[in-house]
Amino acid sequence: MIRSALALCLVATLPMAAQAPKRAWYFGVQSVAPTFEGRFSGIQDDKAIEVDLQKDLAIKKETAKIGFALEYQGPRFGLEFAMDEQDYKGANFINRKISISGQDYNAGAYVTTDLKMKNYTFNWTIRALKFEHAWIGIDLGARIWDMDLKAIGVEALSGVSATAIEQFPIPIPQLGLSVGFQAINGAVIGKAYYHTLVYSGAKYHRVGADLRYFPLKWLGVRAFMDQEAFDVPKGSIQDDLDIRLDRNGAGFGVMVRF
Repeated sequence: MIRSALALCLVATLPMAAQAPKRAWYFGVQSVAPTFEGRFSGIQDDKAIEVDLQKDLAIKKETAKIGFALEYQGPRFGLEFAMDEQDYKGANFINRKISISGQDYNAGAYVTTDLKMKNYTFNWTIRALKFEHAWIGIDLGARIWDMDLKAIGVEALSGVSATAIEQFPIPIPQLGLSVGFQAINGAVIGKAYYHTLVYSGAKYHRVGADLRYFPLKWLGVRAFMDQEAFDVPKGSIQDDLDIRLDRNGAGFGVMVRF
């Protein structure tokens, strides 16, 4: 995935038979189904949480819902707003004590989980360096991961069931670089980017690539890939909560250009 993003960066430096970038709006629908792994340890909203999404809950991709993207791309700057949504499910006999929203589940309990996730992207690109058919930009923006986790556990010995619900809205401001190009009179458009956040011991990075083909001037298809990692040790952003999350995947969509 990272190699693909770097390859797009190299392509952007090659001579191409395309016109200079023009002002345009883009609206598209898309579907992306990334893997999602991570763990929470500490106190969330004054309630204990100690859980690993993979080792404890065996979270797996279930469905990817239709998302959307709205963009303005001009010769000097670009604006982007996008949303995608996925459902994950898991079922597992846990082998250690875990806690979700203050609810404890002992080793041997059978826990079924339902994780709904919405992801929002806000991005402003300043095209600092412009060439005939390519550009290099500075990105300012934010990602928001909005997670809604529901777990139902049944104790192996007593048969008693318990339900826990936890919500994790995680806003992530970020700064980065991007590079883009046009080819074949604007029929092919590509972009690669790297965004990061380092603050008070917390670390986040995001790397990705986006390629679009417009067989018609106003209608095109899109393929993209994205890799994210978020690491928040205890004592960094929050004194008593440790978060480690990874989100990786590819997506496809259809776009209208006007």
